Amino acid sequence: MCNVKNLKLILTGILVVLFSVVAAGCGDDQQVSVVEQSNKPSGANSNGENQYKIYLITMDLVDDFWKSIDKGCRQAVEEIGGIDYKWIGPDLNEDGPQMECIDQAVAEGANAILLASSSPRGVIPALEKAAAAGVKIVYVDNPSEFDHVAFLATDNEAAGVTAGETLKKGLADAGITSGTIGVTANKSNVTSTELRTKGFRQAFEGTDFVLTETFYAEDDNQSLKDFAAAHPEYVAFFGSNERTARAIGEQMRESGSKQMVMGFDTSDSVLTLLHDGYLYATIQQKPEVMGHDGIKTAVEALKGTFTENNKRIDTGVVVLFRDSV
Repeated sequence: MCNVKNLKLILTGILVVLFSVVAAGCGDDQQVSVVEQSNKPSGANSNGENQYKIYLITMDLVDDFWKSIDKGCRQAVEEIGGIDYKWIGPDLNEDGPQMECIDQAVAEGANAILLASSSPRGVIPALEKAAAAGVKIVYVDNPSEFDHVAFLATDNEAAGVTAGETLKKGLADAGITSGTIGVTANKSNVTSTELRTKGFRQAFEGTDFVLTETFYAEDDNQSLKDFAAAHPEYVAFFGSNERTARAIGEQMRESGSKQMVMGFDTSDSVLTLLHDGYLYATIQQKPEVMGHDGIKTAVEALKGTFTENNKRIDTGVVVLFRDSV
């Protein structure tokens, strides 16, 4: 029979082990938030078993856009069944923390990963390890340059052209045929917004409008507001994603400026600004379709019924105006 001293030693050892397990995370300095299903995930087979483990890894867990992709994923999980699904992502939109999340998914036995890559090449080392472990890789919204099953996203260059043509018509209807347009993006080296701004510029080729060099906020919303506030002479602005559209629209509201703002994405905040007249229009992507069809594609690839590689799937866009909301 154990004496009291030995019992205390045993209990102390158990506590140390438990503390070590809890303290372990996606990295020593970065905490990775995890949103996951219950112990019996939605979509489980009738006997409660799951055939596949699939992870969604986004740039962060904050933007409404990522939440919409997650919503689409969960819809597909419910429909298909037999899937253990988790959504994880770093607190900071940086390559290092996202690679740690990819490593976590692989270590936990992921069969497939849906990834919105933080940059074109920055997470490739982690993706190489995932591929070597047999993990199927499907990109949503923003790809890496690493081989994959499929990439589901807006045709961002074409959507940028649509945004440009929409703003150009709005300016023409207001009798404005020349002037400077401020072009903005949240971060440099993000493929989706680089393509959008490229397409946007194409729409104004051959006109008398001057487009600025792209202003990058680097996750600083106040810098976007300051940029807009510093240029009351600009006839318009283009916010190439949710954060930039929201920040510039908020600056228009705070200043009372009548400059025209072309937005991108449709969070509740963006739609409110559109409804209240601080955005001229915004481009609505289909993130739920990206998530829903991304899960379906991953499952088909795991079953062997989807055999293509590096397949590009355009999920489409819609232009929304004030009377649309």
